[in-house]
Amino acid sequence: MSQTSTPLDQKKFAEAQASELGNWQSGAADPAHVQHELDEHSEIERPLREVFGNETFGRGLEVGIGPYSLGFLAVHFADRVGRIDGLDPLPRLDVRVADAALQERVDEARRRVNYIQSQAEAIPAETASYDIVSCINVVDHAQDPGLILKEIERVLKPGGLFVFGVSTLSQVGERLWHYRRWKTPSEWLFVAHPHTFQWNAADALLRTVPGETIWHDRPGLFQRLAGHGRMSFWIRRKENA
Repeated sequence: MSQTSTPLDQKKFAEAQASELGNWQSGAADPAHVQHELDEHSEIERPLREVFGNETFGRGLEVGIGPYSLGFLAVHFADRVGRIDGLDPLPRLDVRVADAALQERVDEARRRVNYIQSQAEAIPAETASYDIVSCINVVDHAQDPGLILKEIERVLKPGGLFVFGVSTLSQVGERLWHYRRWKTPSEWLFVAHPHTFQWNAADALLRTVPGETIWHDRPGLFQRLAGHGRMSFWIRRKENA
């Protein structure tokens, strides 16, 4: 894990969350923004279905589902999950757009989710509660990424599936990020994203959940050294007890 993944103090985390909430609130009536949230991270759906065929999961958890209560599982994988809990530290927001068809898609996805307002550093669920856990585009926004992964390991059943995604930077990109943050520390991008990860650091974080990585989209050497930032994904099966 990179040094910037050390836990935030409560004041900085509160500032990051306030910045996040303002951004979500500003887009809750914008059809383009809402459509983006529905479409985002759909690229992991195809490998997930290819790897697991017709396998179904009784109970799923979306860690960091976002205050629109959409996330990945409810939008892209709901036909394979019997019950979906959506966890987020922010309050659930109303989403109202003028496009009736888009509004129906939003409402349909939200009806599938039991929304739980809580930090993922202390998931309010019993040990070994979930058959599948998704955590996408979350840990770089969080207070303590390492603790979140420990909690995911705790609540995921032995043999359960973990779908993980995080924005990763190249070596050059991470240096540029730190320079830009030093120049404009109050910019929303840097306040709302207190942690940065190169691919190897993100992979090491994922591996704190014991098990087997079944699929990932590891970038090539040039991408890891000097390429543009990208969302990276992993599918991991937790080891059986």
